[in-house]
Amino acid sequence: MKLTRIAAHALALALVFALAGCGSGEKEPVDIGALGQRLVEAATFGEPMNALDSSVALGLYGAPEGTSVAAWAGTGATAEEVAVFDCGSAENADALVQSLEQRNEVRASQYADYDPEEVPKIENAVLLSGGQYVVLLVAQDPGNAASVAAEALG
Repeated sequence: MKLTRIAAHALALALVFALAGCGSGEKEPVDIGALGQRLVEAATFGEPMNALDSSVALGLYGAPEGTSVAAWAGTGATAEEVAVFDCGSAENADALVQSLEQRNEVRASQYADYDPEEVPKIENAVLLSGGQYVVLLVAQDPGNAASVAAEALG
């Protein structure tokens, strides 16, 4: 009987420590590829979205060194794109957000001459950050992609 009590107390103590670890406040890492795919599925695009090679995408977005990206784009005839970045730090993520805001302004002015119907998509782009992660989504209809991204980034 005494051995059963000791075992029960040991199990209870183990459970307390396990539950305490759950409340540590540390976030789970974001799987940027999986999140990007969920965003592609949550939004509506005017053309099929194709995965971009990460090295091409990093150059396209001018991401800080050490950044990882999962990105999708159409043919280039539209402004539509999805990119999820892991910048490694909140500071790098903040810098990338500023860079992407400027990029969107330039793209909007370029599309104003090329294809004015694309400009509202760029102006209504979803651009979110959370910690070291950044999401960029330009779509015909973002649908619930903004809420999917916000939930994932916490």
